[in-house]
This record gives sequence, structure tokens and C-alpha cells, in this order.
Amino acid sequence: MMQRLFLWALERAKGGNVFWLNAVFRRILPFNAPHGIQIRSFNDGAVQVKLPSRRANQNHLKGMHACAIATACEFCSGLAVLSRFDMSSYRLIMNRLEVDYTRRPATGDCTAQAEISSTLATEISAMMKAAPDGAARFQMESILLDKEGNQVAKAMVHWHVKAWDDVRFKPTA
Repeated sequence: MMQRLFLWALERAKGGNVFWLNAVFRRILPFNAPHGIQIRSFNDGAVQVKLPSRRANQNHLKGMHACAIATACEFCSGLAVLSRFDMSSYRLIMNRLEVDYTRRPATGDCTAQAEISSTLATEISAMMKAAPDGAARFQMESILLDKEGNQVAKAMVHWHVKAWDDVRFKPTA
């Protein structure tokens, strides 16, 4: 049932209504829940999420914690991939995350942004067809901006996408 709800919420988000997708992600991604990350926009391969300024996301200096920043960048990048590839047909796994922290963010909420072009989506599909194991391996950039619009961090997220039909070990629950 949760899978059907997730797919339904994903379709609503593509139409501009992100409320239900935020609700579903709070349930299915327990690691992200304490961060309070919220999807702001989800369309045409472009995604924005808000990383709120709250105690759970702060470091010992009362600034935004590096791991909260990395989590927001990874989540945003993964959502961008989801906007082009249907979760019921493809398995999406992050296998590497590199983050460059460029400045301390201004006090307040931050915004992560990621975009996957239709050209890249086409290239990924071609990679899956050409790969002996049916998997595409690619990188996507995600950036985090502070409330003043300054770039705080840039993440390079390495993804592994494969059609469920080519996956040997599938989740049982």
C-alpha cells in the first residue's frame, strides 16, 4: 500500500502539489525525518528542497551542520532523478557523495537545488541498454544556497540506476 501511495504522491508532485510527497517521505525515509527537509518544487527534472534552520540541523557552533547540508543535497539530487525515472520500474542507489563546502551559510533556512536534463535522462537510458549488467552509473550536481542566495556547498552525487527487471536481489517488504 505504501508503494502505491508513494507513486500517487509522486504524480501529484509532478503536477505541482508536493504536500503528499513530503508526507510520504517523512514516513519512508526515517533518516531524513529529524532534518525536516521539505520539497519546495518538483517539476521538469528540476527540484528544490528546504533545509530548515533548527536545532537538529546545527553544529556545535550553531551553524548548519555539514551532514545536514550533505543530506539535503543528496535528497534533492535523488528527487531530480526520480522526476525522470519511474521508481516502480527502476532501482536508484547512491553509491558516492562528494561535498565541497564553500562558505558558512547566513543564519536561516537553506535551499538545495538539482536538475536533470532530458538529454541526460536519454543518455542514462542508453547507458542501461549498453551496459552488460543493465546499470547506468552517472553523476549529478546539487547545490545548497543560504537564505541570501549565496552558494554554501556543491555536492557531486554518484548514482546507480537499473531496471527492476535486471535486479537479482529485490526487496521483500
